[in-house]
Amino acid sequence: MAFTYTIKPNLLTKEECDLVLNFTLENLILNPAKTIGYDSPTSDTRKSNVVFYPYYQKFPFILEKISKLLDENITIKGFDLDYRNSQFQFTEYKDGDFFVWHKDITGKEVTQHERYCSLVIQLNDGYEEGDLELKLSNGSITKVEKGIGNTIVFLSDIEHRVTGVKNGNRYTLVNWVGLKETNNYKKTLL
Repeated sequence: MAFTYTIKPNLLTKEECDLVLNFTLENLILNPAKTIGYDSPTSDTRKSNVVFYPYYQKFPFILEKISKLLDENITIKGFDLDYRNSQFQFTEYKDGDFFVWHKDITGKEVTQHERYCSLVIQLNDGYEEGDLELKLSNGSITKVEKGIGNTIVFLSDIEHRVTGVKNGNRYTLVNWVGLKETNNYKKTLL
């Protein structure tokens, strides 16, 4: 069966999530999120705050755990997964914030090679609603269970959303895994 999505409960420990969360909130400046294809950061499509940062460099345990998760679940003939030098998007959804149904690839601006799959790590669970939901090809909707350290990896062309947050703030790390062609340097003798 082809890869569509996988959910890994507790990929990061609570202590690891707290390290990332505290570092970000104490050291980085969040800005209103912008969405490709929309002019205003406060449009009717999305309301959240974000910052991009090379979390793999600051917290090597994230790279180690994500690499293992991806290697166990995704293999594409002729391609390697491309993510090791990427920056995560730290996302803060405050009370009332949301992101409507969307895909993480949009055609011309972002292609499948740049974003083959998306991954989301939940850093906290002290909020109500604010659910990440996926709309699968058969029309069914899957709600990702909340939990500190829970991680989902899904194809970037799957529609998904974050419902409105109530009573708290939702914090996540988001990243996109691209594809790069495998260079095969083996030579064949004829």
